[in-house]
Parts: sequence; structure tokens; C-alpha cells
Amino acid sequence: MDPNSIADALRRDIEARLLPPDTALRQESLAERFGVSRQPVRQALDRLLAEGLVVRRSDRSLAVAGLSASEGLELAALRILVEGEALRLSLPRMEPRDLRRATRLADDLAEEEDPAAIEELDVAFHAALYGACGNARMLRLIDSLRREGRRAYALQPPGSAFRAAMAEQHEAILTACRAGDAAAAVATLAAHLRAAADPQPGETP
Repeated sequence: MDPNSIADALRRDIEARLLPPDTALRQESLAERFGVSRQPVRQALDRLLAEGLVVRRSDRSLAVAGLSASEGLELAALRILVEGEALRLSLPRMEPRDLRRATRLADDLAEEEDPAAIEELDVAFHAALYGACGNARMLRLIDSLRREGRRAYALQPPGSAFRAAMAEQHEAILTACRAGDAAAAVATLAAHLRAAADPQPGETP
């Protein structure tokens, strides 16, 4: 089994919360699990470390990354600033095809059941809205912040209250964008990102 396949398997386990935050990741145990030597495991963990899904502890061991409630809100505040600016810059430059693409992605996202596909569609939806901002560095920063604050998409099945709320907020953002109302679009996006970071009791972040 190669490092990419190992990284993919561990990534799926982390996203599905089969490996919850703070779970220690020991090379020996993982090598035994995947039937490989420690070298491809080490390479896989390096990939996840670079993605922010794994962190190095003070004792040099590796563990699944996690955000406290306060850290999640801090991250959301930063995302609101950066993504709001990206949307504000992008909106005047959007072509009709950009909004059509974002609409198709929102529709597909509302119906999708596979966690990996849900994440891919969610990323693509927001990318369609920000893509015309003209600032590649800003887009890279958004991607980095999103990786740090990944949600457990496996725990957000269609029909759940959280998924329904996210779909409604996506549509509200699109409605403001179609109207060319930058202030409303940015404000709705901010509410959306805040809700995603701070779900109500009984909902999944």
C-alpha cells in the first residue's frame, strides 16, 4: 500500500470521526494495520501534517488535530474577514456562468450523501463564488483556513437540520449574488460561516 492510499484512508477516518481529535497516531500500529513498513506510514503522516489534519505534540508524537470551541470561533472570524473580502471583490467580476455553476453545485450538494463528495461539492461551491476575486494568494489562504476547520461531513446526512440550514444559507448567498447586492451577500456569507463554526446543541459542526 502506497503513502497516498494510506493518507486517503486515514483522512476518511478523521473526517468520519472514526479517529477523533487528539487520537495518537503511532507509526508501528498503523504499519501493522496497513501491512506495510513504517516508511510509507511516515510519508502518509507527513502529508496529513502538511494539510493540518495531524499535529505534532510537544513530545514529538503525532495526533489527530482538533479545535476547541474558542479556537473554532477564532477561525470562523478569520474566515469571515478573508472570504467576505474575496466575495466582495469577486461579485462585480462574476460572469453568469459562474452563478450557474454555483447554483448547480448547491443543488447537487443538497442531495449528495457521500461524505467525500459533500466536502468536494462544498469546496467547489465556495470556489465558484470567490474565483473571480483576482487574488490568487487570498484564494490559497482561504483553502488553508478551510482545511484547518474541516467539518465531519459524514455526520451531516441529507435531511438533518444542520444540512438543511446550510442549504438555505447557500441559496440566500446566491440570491444576493444574483441581485448584485454585495453587502447582503457578504453579510449572509458571514452568518453562514458563523453558523457552520458554532452549531446549536444536538447539531454537528
